[in-house]
Amino acid sequence: MRTLVTIADAGLRDMFWHDRVLDKMNRYTEVDFVPLDARFTSEQLAERIGDYDACITSWGSPFFTSEVMARAGRLKFIGHGAGSVASIVSEEVFATPIAVTSANKVLAHSTAECAVSLMLAGAWDHAGYSTRLRQGRWSVNNRETVLGVTRRVIGLVGYGEISKQVIRMLQPFGATILLHSSYCPPEEAEALGVQLCGLNELFERSDIVSLHNTWTPRTEGMIGAEQLRRLRDGGLFVNTARGPIVCEQALVAELRTGRISAALDVYDHEPLPADHELLHMPNVLCLPHIGGFHGLLKRELCEFIVEELGRFAAGEPLQGRVSLEHFRRLTPR
Repeated sequence: MRTLVTIADAGLRDMFWHDRVLDKMNRYTEVDFVPLDARFTSEQLAERIGDYDACITSWGSPFFTSEVMARAGRLKFIGHGAGSVASIVSEEVFATPIAVTSANKVLAHSTAECAVSLMLAGAWDHAGYSTRLRQGRWSVNNRETVLGVTRRVIGLVGYGEISKQVIRMLQPFGATILLHSSYCPPEEAEALGVQLCGLNELFERSDIVSLHNTWTPRTEGMIGAEQLRRLRDGGLFVNTARGPIVCEQALVAELRTGRISAALDVYDHEPLPADHELLHMPNVLCLPHIGGFHGLLKRELCEFIVEELGRFAAGEPLQGRVSLEHFRRLTPR
């Protein structure tokens, strides 16, 4: 078997291809890498792909255009050492025998941890107390309270690898977890210990709402004024998914009232301008889209794909295989 690794970025190459990964890979495939720090294009991929049985990609890898696919006569495996494969393939690949897999399961742990950390930081008003302390204001222990997470009602919007991990991470807190998704069968929800409900009902019943949908034309703007006004007084809205799923103007308007708070990692337009109103609201905690930054997990992304390649070579089921149905639900590139 011959494998082409189309990761040209030196930083990513250094992070991903440590000795343990290379040792695993050399057991069952001959490996070639594209040149470091030179932009490797789809045209160049088309010229080389005909010599390979497998291709490993990540952030910055070229897209598998129709020309690439036409020349990929030997190709049987595409492994994406990142999350969504929408940045590298189209539906065309799913009409071929090529197996497409991604390390989304690994990356999901990082984003889930970020989401839960934002729930905790927002529900405990870490940013607010830190700011007030720097201003010389101490707390009043016998009078002040925080929302907290323990035994609260937490609503999750969207069901996938990230929300599955969030559900697992929240178990020790004894929270009641609501879920809005058309992709989670009732028997699966029951097994997870969550309650399926409608979107408006979820907002009405929740103390904390966390968004985990993918951004598609169907989900764009699905959270608007109608939903946000239903969130309980003192409630917290968390978004680690994508900004355009929420009507940002409606969110800002609701936050201006001071009735709810928010903890956000994603926005309509990124980078978020320094003068954006969200950055100057006392009831908003903003992060610069860091949900996938967990260092140890990022190092494991291509290790997972190399292990997937090993499973593929052995004829074993793939743990991160992407189906056409799943692909159609991904955020477009």
